[in-house]
Amino acid sequence: MKQTKNSTEQVIHDFGADITHIYLILLFVLLPLYKQNGYADIANAKYSVFRFLSVAFIILCGGVFFTFETICLKGRNIRKKPDIPLTFILLHLLFNIVTFVFSIDRKTSFEGNGSWHMGVFSQLLILFSTLLVYYYYKEKKIIWWAALFGISTTSLLTILNRFDIYPIDMGNKYPGFISTLGQTNWATMYVACLMGCCMGIYIYEKNKVVRGIVFVVNMILFISLWMIGSDTAFPVMIAEFFVLLGICIRDRDLLKRYSEILLGWGISAEITYVAVFRLYHERFVFVDENDAVNTLIKSHIGILIIVMAILTYAYIFFSNKREWNSHLAVNIFTVVSILLGMSLVAGIVMMVIVTMAPEKAGPLVNIRMLRFDDDWGTHRGLNWKCAVTGFMRMNPVRKIVGLGQGCFEKNIYSFEDLKDRLILMYGNFYLMVAHNEYLNMLIENGIVGCISYMGIIITSFAKLWKNAGKTRLALMALLSLSGYVACSIFFFQHVYATTFMYLLTAMALSEIGKEAAR
Repeated sequence: MKQTKNSTEQVIHDFGADITHIYLILLFVLLPLYKQNGYADIANAKYSVFRFLSVAFIILCGGVFFTFETICLKGRNIRKKPDIPLTFILLHLLFNIVTFVFSIDRKTSFEGNGSWHMGVFSQLLILFSTLLVYYYYKEKKIIWWAALFGISTTSLLTILNRFDIYPIDMGNKYPGFISTLGQTNWATMYVACLMGCCMGIYIYEKNKVVRGIVFVVNMILFISLWMIGSDTAFPVMIAEFFVLLGICIRDRDLLKRYSEILLGWGISAEITYVAVFRLYHERFVFVDENDAVNTLIKSHIGILIIVMAILTYAYIFFSNKREWNSHLAVNIFTVVSILLGMSLVAGIVMMVIVTMAPEKAGPLVNIRMLRFDDDWGTHRGLNWKCAVTGFMRMNPVRKIVGLGQGCFEKNIYSFEDLKDRLILMYGNFYLMVAHNEYLNMLIENGIVGCISYMGIIITSFAKLWKNAGKTRLALMALLSLSGYVACSIFFFQHVYATTFMYLLTAMALSEIGKEAAR
């Protein structure tokens, strides 16, 4: 047979796909590992490499290949009916520009405040890169090997750093900064995204050798998350394992893989306990005996997880001869989800009672987690109260369009009563973000920016959930998104964590779209 010659537009598209592969590989390897001047300049170093790679990628793929391909196809390469998540990404891009135009401080809004650099420039780089990756992405195994290398290396460095071992000299050994990832908040968000990625690979991988390698990477990653020094690490793990259960419960083989990875999670918790509280306790540089993660580790939650994994595997083994009732399993998971949702609502109600009317709370008043005072959640109680008050005091127009990227601090400290409370809590240190993405975005990007961002999250989750039982990449992105959302309630955007959340979602949506078109 005579080989069909590729059209000009197809050749151009393939070049764009190759550039996209290189961009993703460099991000997965360079972004988490790149450093400059140790911890003193780690955030600026991340921003510099992210900015360079993304600008180059957008110029090549967007400015050159996409433009020429569009000319060749006379505009037909733009999908007629873009995915709903893509529509929200476009809206969020537009609203970021509107917010910047009406910003109270365009200089701050361009690059953002603080060291995380999430101003309009980074937002545009992330969103344009996401759209281009969505259009040009093609599945390549080397991308996932790059991701595994980046996360395994940084996780191993995290574990060693927790024991005051620094194979890579990072200068100041302040315990709040770890590995090459910087602050614990940034590190937790990054690991949350890549943990979901690794678990998704394991669930669908058929090659036993590759699956074994991924299992080892997952173990290193789990241990690093137990040791990372953030209370949010546990909600992240719970969120991802719960969502993973909702997907795997539909199929016997997937549930078997789930029990294996659950077993690894439990074992990693017990390894952490032995290493931190028995063998090398005197060398561990970040032990807060009262934080939630260490409390759980000391209470041997790992053993409970191991038992759950064994019971799950036993059920699968002894029911092997019976047909798997996926419909019943999904219904059970749905009921459990509803009960958990009701429990969460009940917890919020109890928190309101304990906080607002402690005399009516009875014994609940002694539960520290239910007392939402200024110290709640490492001062997040104060942060969130100030953020809500600051937003309520904004004029109606500002509530809609926001004050501008990076202008949270200017808003909060413009009110003397809030300023006094924050100075009393933090002294000479300034609160620059709300430590909650949605409250932060309400002030900086306004209602329209916050709604478009939440639209991206919600519609992406819905589509990924629908397809995660069919394709590996959809499951990887779904878990990454779940972990990121769990973090976003307590943390704030940062160039490498937020970038990976967007890109993994775009890659999965791209594959789903191509499958649907076939």
